[in-house]
Amino acid sequence: MAKVTQSDDADAAEEAASASSLTLLAPALWKRLSEASTSEDLATAWLALQCSMIPGASKGIVLVEARGGMRLLSAWPEANDEPADLKSTAELALSERRAVARGTTADSVASPSVAFPILLDDAVIAVVAVGIAVAKPSQAKEAMRAAIRQIQWGSAWLRDHLRGQRASTNVRQLDRSRATLDLIASVLEHQRFAPATMAAATELAIRFDCARVSVGFTRRGSARIAAISHTAQFGRQMGLVRAIGAAMDEAIDQRCSILYPIGVDEPIATHAHGEVARLQHDGQVLTVPMFVVDAFVGAITFERRRGHAFEPEIVQILDMIATAIGPILNEKRLNDRWLIFKVGESLWQQIKRLLGPGYTGRKLAAIGLAAAAAFGYFATDTYRVNADAQIEGSVRRAIISSYDGFIQEAKARAGDVVTSGDELATLEDRELALERLRWATQRQQYSFEYDKALATRQPATINVVKSQIDQADAQLKLIDEQIARTRIVAPFDGLVVSGDLSQRIGGSVSRGELLYEIAPLTDYRVVMQVDERQIADVSEGQKGEVIFASLPEEHFELTVGKITPVAQAKDGKNLFQVEGSLTHTSPRLRPGMIGVAKIAIDQRRLVSIWARPVLEWWRLASWRWMP
Repeated sequence: MAKVTQSDDADAAEEAASASSLTLLAPALWKRLSEASTSEDLATAWLALQCSMIPGASKGIVLVEARGGMRLLSAWPEANDEPADLKSTAELALSERRAVARGTTADSVASPSVAFPILLDDAVIAVVAVGIAVAKPSQAKEAMRAAIRQIQWGSAWLRDHLRGQRASTNVRQLDRSRATLDLIASVLEHQRFAPATMAAATELAIRFDCARVSVGFTRRGSARIAAISHTAQFGRQMGLVRAIGAAMDEAIDQRCSILYPIGVDEPIATHAHGEVARLQHDGQVLTVPMFVVDAFVGAITFERRRGHAFEPEIVQILDMIATAIGPILNEKRLNDRWLIFKVGESLWQQIKRLLGPGYTGRKLAAIGLAAAAAFGYFATDTYRVNADAQIEGSVRRAIISSYDGFIQEAKARAGDVVTSGDELATLEDRELALERLRWATQRQQYSFEYDKALATRQPATINVVKSQIDQADAQLKLIDEQIARTRIVAPFDGLVVSGDLSQRIGGSVSRGELLYEIAPLTDYRVVMQVDERQIADVSEGQKGEVIFASLPEEHFELTVGKITPVAQAKDGKNLFQVEGSLTHTSPRLRPGMIGVAKIAIDQRRLVSIWARPVLEWWRLASWRWMP
């Protein structure tokens, strides 16, 4: 019993000492907590207060969410100490999203520790971990339970501070976004580059309380001032304008924003900014370069009077605004240029891409085009004149009706191959037969009269009757000839080119009417229709080739024989008829076949052959519009 009493007395003495220490330390910690200006100061004071209120607390840490992970915000008793056991306990609480305790068993290797996650909008924003030192393992559970309860009660301070900090961050981001959107809207209200740039400069000067805002863009390697706030016109040779342009070049060359005056440890050249500040009576100068795609295209220079410095928050907002309106102003600047400058810059850009690094496909294409151009210039080929062609017989015989009559029979039609003497058609000969019978009877009567006159010896009558007999014989001969002509035959071997009397059986024909046309199968000519733009290149005796649509696998050589100097309009073109003779023929050829003929003119460069139509069109068009 004495031992127990002695132990209890020791614990009581230890608690009394701890209470006395807390009584002396608490006012200072509460004052530091209430006056904390940063999250680190508040977390340090809060953690010290919590650990002083937790019996047996030996160490503690506060981890806060940062960019998807957790970072150390505060530690006790040493500011930068992050014990591994406390970090493991905090990670466990973070993963389970609830309060956890470790080292509660007697055989546990790890020292006792607890961790409590602080949630905001169902998201863990911080974790508090505290190590507990107990004299007896049996007291560990109760000590950890009391520690978790104390941290849970006191976490409201940290949660409220982090909530306020997040709200303040959101408000700042909202202000930045609102300012950026307002500037973008002000720029977009103007279609042309100069008014848009002037509006942007003036709006920035008014909104951010600047004495002067200048906007410039790079041209030929240096910055050129495009607009100055509250100034409609300014001379490019003015000392102030040159100084601002040099300050912009200084920021663009160093690829960073420059705020003058700068700290002593910043390795940045600011000579030009110092000159601008001197002209502004030792004011503060901020230059923010504008970056578009992959290059710095210009810069914006902000000037404030002496004693009116740029706050870090304002610098961030201005940097964001320059990033947002830079591409818009640059696009307007590029669109406002003359077309000739746009074309020139585009060509220069393509040349740089062609000669610079990258763009392998474009380089290969350029090499291919150059090789094709060289081949087209040095290589030669036969220049040929193309023309639509049709094959015809060299002779085309017309078969006509020799007298008025009626068709009795038709044995041939267009497309039939006939031989000499073949019957093509026959005409009715009944009237001719009756006429012949009449004249034969008449002759017989004249013969009786002639015999009678001879018997009676009447010389005058004999002469008259003899004349009548001769007349009758002539008529009979004429009728026999006409009867022979009722049978229409082919005059030679050939092809019936035109004529079809099979649908006119019994129909009448008149004397001289065309019934058939026949062309020979052994002798042909090719009729070509040459465009008037190429007729000057064609002359008699030139060689060529012709391919017919019905025989595309066979080539026929031809020789130009005759050029008809009369143009014919066809399909909106003026065509000249050129006749040619085939060097060899084929039994498969038939009059009327159509195809394409090519007349060989001479040897020329390929580029000359390919570019000929374009050059001819250009010569004619330029001559038409030439004064």
